[in-house]
Amino acid sequence: MKRLFSSMIAASVLATGGAMAEPANPSDPEEFRQLMVEFYQERYPDVPFEEYNNGVYAIDEDARSQWEGMMVFPETDQYVAAGEELWNEYRLPNGKPLSSCLGEAKGLRAKYPYFNEKDGEVHSLGLDIINCQKNAGEEAEKVWDPKNNYKKLANVLAYLASESNGMTNNVQINSEGAKAAYNRGKEAWFRRTGRLDNSCADCHQYHGGKYVRAERLHMNLGNTTHFPLFRYSKGSMFTLHKRIYGCFRDTGTVPFAQYSPYYRDLEFFMSYNDNELELNGPGIRK
Repeated sequence: MKRLFSSMIAASVLATGGAMAEPANPSDPEEFRQLMVEFYQERYPDVPFEEYNNGVYAIDEDARSQWEGMMVFPETDQYVAAGEELWNEYRLPNGKPLSSCLGEAKGLRAKYPYFNEKDGEVHSLGLDIINCQKNAGEEAEKVWDPKNNYKKLANVLAYLASESNGMTNNVQINSEGAKAAYNRGKEAWFRRTGRLDNSCADCHQYHGGKYVRAERLHMNLGNTTHFPLFRYSKGSMFTLHKRIYGCFRDTGTVPFAQYSPYYRDLEFFMSYNDNELELNGPGIRK
């Protein structure tokens, strides 16, 4: 745990423009991921690693009991059904289905996010759906972007998540470009911003699993495996990018647009850290 705290401090220094020598802040993604896993295993020694894809429900028996009750008749079913219908019936202006540029639904979610060597960017499934429509000449008001048709995008992502359930999260970093994207995401994770001068790590790493008022803060380990997710407090489905956007906004930061390069690098960092956990979306949270 001490090693990870040293690493987190170093990353915070770098994110605010300072410098610190290696190996206190390892730039190797796998080394950092292992440090993070060790951090939580020391904090919650009785929790098996494979349980972390359930978030706080892995560490809180009362919350888990409530969650298991929610899962008897999960609210996510209606969103998955709506998303499946859209996926199967929607046609691009050229008459082709979305699978013509994205591939088949089964296992598609498990391939994301990934670093594209050709354009040098992290690809997120939601943005690839949007770009598939745009590149086929879809009318702007019919594209499933977060501003115009968010519900359709969230429904399709919920369906695609269900089609990768049980598969192992396995984000690949096989190049210097991918490694750089991961480290940009790590800097974003530790960067303090906004009126509250908070970083993602302040809530979800330093205090991950701890109480704020009556609720526990979700931990960064296993945080991406069950997105998109239904939030009972909001009565709607949340994509990962909508949740990231809301976190930045709620801490007094002027947020970037959903699917911006900044947020995609952050998604890449978060998702890689969840490697070896089972995908289990769409999820449910209070």
